Amino acid sequence: MISIGIENCHVGNKAIASVLLLYYHLIIEGRFCNDETIYLDQNDFDGFSYLNVTVEESQKSEISESLLREGAIIYLLCDLNDMVSEHEESFLSFELTQKIISEYKSKKMSAITEVGNIFKLFEVQETEFNFNKFNEELSTIFEKYVLGTFKALVEKAP
Repeated sequence: MISIGIENCHVGNKAIASVLLLYYHLIIEGRFCNDETIYLDQNDFDGFSYLNVTVEESQKSEISESLLREGAIIYLLCDLNDMVSEHEESFLSFELTQKIISEYKSKKMSAITEVGNIFKLFEVQETEFNFNKFNEELSTIFEKYVLGTFKALVEKAP
């Protein structure tokens, strides 16, 4: 688990920049599509490492713990979407898919409560997977968290 304090605030700043870059590319596409995470440097941010990030009190005015946690989930949803759309008939057999599902089951994705609706869809065989519902749920999360983040930032502007 990553903890961000005064001594490593540069790590938090790079992670925030990565989340905003990810959101930027999602907004440009207008939705979750494919390969948005390729724009991010894995050394600066990866979804698995930031699911339970903590930001020390002294840094909370500069680095948003909730944005990092939400961004980590969005990152993993991007990867999950890639797996589902690229491997429609066998996505459940891939290690990455199983690792993401495992992170959800271990309750590390609580920063976005709506992900539960997505992961319920994975409780069936691939042949019964509801691709339309999956895309609807991704759209809901995109609207609330990706667009919502930028809207909130604009509203805070002087």
